[in-house]
Amino acid sequence: MQVQPQWPRTLRDWLPGLLASAPLALLLFDSRAADPSSAALLASLVILLSVPWIIPATILFAVLSAPIYMWLHTQGPVPAVLEWLGGIVLIAAIAGCHINAALLVAWLRARQSTADEAGLRDFLFRHGQHK
Repeated sequence: MQVQPQWPRTLRDWLPGLLASAPLALLLFDSRAADPSSAALLASLVILLSVPWIIPATILFAVLSAPIYMWLHTQGPVPAVLEWLGGIVLIAAIAGCHINAALLVAWLRARQSTADEAGLRDFLFRHGQHK
């Protein structure tokens, strides 16, 4: 019996995640011009789709973007902190959606490749009839 992969191993395995994350990123970017209630609903949906990865991705992107935010202080007017952090959360949500989509595709491919193999139930049923 083949062991199902737990994580995409190659860049090719990660690319199908773009089919989910790229349109969501474009929708979020275009929702800036929409009314606030529909933009908030879309942002909530994207955050919900990235649930297990939203917190680690938010921490990662916040830590990586802190030097950029500090550098902006030397260049003139700085964006508000809550707007900056809101953008970080949305970027992390898009990354979480990408990870979830890539994991789903890897799981479906592994499941499809092992669909023809007999399982333990089939083995026991087949050998139990011979007695």
